[in-house]
Amino acid sequence: MRKFKIIIKIIIFCFIYIGAQALVKYALVDDTKTISRVMLHELYTEEENIDILFCGASHCQLGIDPLVMDQGFNKNTFNAGSSSQGLETSLALIKEAERYHDLEQVYIDLDYSIVLRDTPNLESIYIISDYMKPSLRKVDYLLNATSFEYYVNSFMPLHKGRGYLKDPGKILDNLKTKSTDGYRKYIDKDPSYAGKGHIASRTVVEEGSLWSSLDVAPKDFSIPEMQKEYLREIIGFCNKNEIQLTFFSVPTTDFHLAFITNYDEYVKEINDFMSEYNVEYYDFNLCNQEVLKLDKDSLYNDDNHLNTEGAKHFSRVFADYFTGKIQKEDLFYDSYEKKLKESTPRVLGVQIKTINAENADISVMPITNHKDMQVECDQEYISGEYRITASLDGVVTNKVSVKEEELK
Repeated sequence: MRKFKIIIKIIIFCFIYIGAQALVKYALVDDTKTISRVMLHELYTEEENIDILFCGASHCQLGIDPLVMDQGFNKNTFNAGSSSQGLETSLALIKEAERYHDLEQVYIDLDYSIVLRDTPNLESIYIISDYMKPSLRKVDYLLNATSFEYYVNSFMPLHKGRGYLKDPGKILDNLKTKSTDGYRKYIDKDPSYAGKGHIASRTVVEEGSLWSSLDVAPKDFSIPEMQKEYLREIIGFCNKNEIQLTFFSVPTTDFHLAFITNYDEYVKEINDFMSEYNVEYYDFNLCNQEVLKLDKDSLYNDDNHLNTEGAKHFSRVFADYFTGKIQKEDLFYDSYEKKLKESTPRVLGVQIKTINAENADISVMPITNHKDMQVECDQEYISGEYRITASLDGVVTNKVSVKEEELK
């Protein structure tokens, strides 16, 4: 009897302890504009069946417009993308969506930076798990997505991997906002949220203004075994539940990929893996720009994410391709290298490196889509800002302005 009372006391203590943590977390976490919170709420409460689900990281979140996809496929689509979403999270969201809907098709974006990840990204995991409904699926997700050393952290309300408010004034403001109907009824949302999981970025990159301080180099595109196992689990789950599965890559700017000298090795690595399971992979970075027409900087919000206009355009082409309105041979090249060879010569942007910070000296190299292009670069330094112009055959093609502190 005494042991039973002790057990009861321990259980009561645990409930009080966890409940106290949950209350503290509610006060300290400002998720009033967190998009994944609203996205999951809409996933759970969507009255019409979700026929087609899109999963992936920010490329998917910004690049897939469900309203355009709805019209293109004549089905109800939903964008379950989230920031830095790993394959373990895509798997969890597919399982969650299948529990509440009868999925017909799943498309998963395979951004190379996500596929090559060899350690879990706790923040990307918790911004989803924190808003999932309590279930064995949620428990399985946290057990699957994090290793043993993170289990206590994962299952406690207060955990590393989330940002917490420290200023008392901001905490009070947070609690006031959370007491409103706008928060509790999911009415007040981030202005960029366009519904059905999609972020519509209204940022527009000025034509010819892209620059980077990265090095141009090859990458090791060997897929970590952990990621291969997640891919196998996704394929197995979709096969078991008779869900059509397709992998793809949302296009980025050619400037972004120009810093990787062996991108075709990534495409080959993915295709070789998928061939074992008879699953298709389509990389839209290999598309003919005369058909895709996403070669303007102004269709992006940075060098690798589509903005709202770019997403609308890409979504139309995507739906047209998968509904048979565009043929594969008309849209895709066999390789990224071949695409570049047959594309119109362009100055994609400039690479900028600091040589001497004290004298404000920099080196500038034009980044082009064709080798042996004769590009002239001029630079001047005015009041802490570098102003760079690139010219091809005497015509200015790019104008870049970079503040000195941006290179530090």
